[in-house]
Amino acid sequence: MMPINVAAVSYLNTVPFLHGLKQSAVARYVRLSLAPPAQCAAMIVAGHAHIALTPVAAIPQLKKYTLVADYCLGAVAPVRTVVLLSDTPLDAIRTIYLDTHSRTSVALVRILAERYWHITPTFAPLTMDAFPIQPNEGCVMIGDKVFSHEQQFLYRYDLADEWIRFTGLPFVFAAWTTVKPIPPTLLRMFNEALAYGVAHIAESVAAEAPAFDATLAIDYLTNNIHYPFDEDKQRGMNLFLTMNTG
Repeated sequence: MMPINVAAVSYLNTVPFLHGLKQSAVARYVRLSLAPPAQCAAMIVAGHAHIALTPVAAIPQLKKYTLVADYCLGAVAPVRTVVLLSDTPLDAIRTIYLDTHSRTSVALVRILAERYWHITPTFAPLTMDAFPIQPNEGCVMIGDKVFSHEQQFLYRYDLADEWIRFTGLPFVFAAWTTVKPIPPTLLRMFNEALAYGVAHIAESVAAEAPAFDATLAIDYLTNNIHYPFDEDKQRGMNLFLTMNTG
């Protein structure tokens, strides 16, 4: 079998996937690239990746795609690392700065603002010029940097938790997709590798994220990230895609 290019998100939440892929027999067939979510999306849209952990908001840009795994980056409770941070209550926020590393989070906060929170803020890109965040402002922040910033703000709105309160459904941030034919045997090996990593989270953290506090990392990957791509998550993903285009 020919090697395949695989693009994965370069955050702590992907560590079980990375460990599984590296420890499995599929490793000999995988050329792995790590990037922020928006770049993973760009790689598969451009055809540079055979399989990518694709941000859900980018999936409609794929002319033809297949969901190829039983696992995703999802949440059935607060996700912790996709948040709206502010020193101002929601109803007083006038400007929200958006973390451009994530198209899905950007789309999600817009949906929540319009349909659930019923606020009409101005949206702007999150840059260093936005700091410090002023009164009546908020910022959407994603990924590992949330761990070091979340205590600096009076208010912290977890976007996955807000979605679950709004819809009663889980949220999916990214799903494994392909736009090219992949041999069924390779897909089976790929899925088994992901399963191994998800079943061995502590081992994954020790191997792939030694710089993180192990207790924090294991708790986060066990209690905040929910990996099985089950029927409820598919329903939640489909509802999000409908709202994002509606």
